[in-house]
Amino acid sequence: MNTTDARRRCRRLLRRAGTLGLAACLLAATPARAQLNAVAAGELAFGRFAAISAGAVTVGTSGARSASGGVVLLASAGAPARFTISDKTPANAKLVYIISLPGGASISDGGATMALTAFVSSPAGAGLLSGGTQVLLVGATLHVGPGQRPGNYSGTFPITIEYQ
Repeated sequence: MNTTDARRRCRRLLRRAGTLGLAACLLAATPARAQLNAVAAGELAFGRFAAISAGAVTVGTSGARSASGGVVLLASAGAPARFTISDKTPANAKLVYIISLPGGASISDGGATMALTAFVSSPAGAGLLSGGTQVLLVGATLHVGPGQRPGNYSGTFPITIEYQ
């Protein structure tokens, strides 16, 4: 239903039902929002490190890395996950969307696993589609176990974005 059809329907509802038709009128006039699109544009990378004992590597939304416990960072770069959020519907260009990050996830190299926690994003919590697109950056903390096996670990984690 387009906006003109919705207005006509609202006028008819208000004539018939008086103020009771107002709620139905508002619902009918509210345009349906298209679903947001999120396209992965870069992977979350923790870079190279050595694990002398258990510890953690954290990558922030700027890509800065830090280590704790028995983890030593080696010369390499970290990177946040990068998503392009978009909605090409002009009416939705200035809408706020909510970002829900996972409580945890894991990565593996086929046999060994490591846990991911403390996800962070930029923008944090919510974003505003300015001009119909925005970049969402996601960082996390990687927990390295004692005697963690070296390897190329990979995995996925869910994020949810929805209009407020």
